Amino acid sequence: MIKYVFSKKNMILLGVVVLLIGLYVLFTVFVSENSSTSSNSYLYVGDYLIWNYDHGKFKQLTEAPEGVQEYDFVVYDGMNRKEAQMAQYSNNSWYFFTKDYGDINVKNFRLAYTGMDDIAILNYNLERYELSDSQYISQVNNTKNEEELLAFQNSLIKVKVDLDSDQEDEILYTMSSYSLDMPTTYQEMKSYLFLVDDNKVSIINQSKDMQPFDIIEILDLNDDGHYEIIASKGRLDIPALDDCYQLYEYKDGRYQLKQDCIME
Repeated sequence: MIKYVFSKKNMILLGVVVLLIGLYVLFTVFVSENSSTSSNSYLYVGDYLIWNYDHGKFKQLTEAPEGVQEYDFVVYDGMNRKEAQMAQYSNNSWYFFTKDYGDINVKNFRLAYTGMDDIAILNYNLERYELSDSQYISQVNNTKNEEELLAFQNSLIKVKVDLDSDQEDEILYTMSSYSLDMPTTYQEMKSYLFLVDDNKVSIINQSKDMQPFDIIEILDLNDDGHYEIIASKGRLDIPALDDCYQLYEYKDGRYQLKQDCIME
């Protein structure tokens, strides 16, 4: 009887051990698969930004990744959505191909992605300063220095888009008192990224010294109807893979920085 009980206890313990091992194996495989899926997700914006989506964050690469050239890509040629089975980065430009190496011939490359859910983009144009923008400049920075005001006006870029899918356009602005061409008589250079919604101004971000903002892309990454904003910070020349790129999202009733220049 004692031997029988002892043997039964052993069998129970053995069953528990086997169950725990099985759960551990399943958990390990599940985490591994999720990690693999996440780390194999890439977003290319223009010829100058490469993001690897990994565990909820976009990590910036300063060179084209190896091993992803033969992944399936969704490519935006302007507003036209195309599909590709191969990608090649050559002479600082992306090229996309079919599985039999046919050139897709993308003339106005905006972005491409693989391993991610569908991404929506907006049709927009970058516009320069107009007299009507003066009221918003003064609300953001009511400078009394004429040279500084002129620098803001000369650098101002705006985009009229429906960022929240309410059928009404908002206006996204960047401006900076930093200038390569003009000597400055003001002590501190300032740059701004701000939004005008229903004539109300909200500053999304601001910086000092030689850290101007530039609008890189506007896209909906999570299909929530609110578009995210990709901006560069501190770019003084043409965009490059090692520039600082930021991601802004709509949260708690306003646009705010989601992540700032995460390099791998």
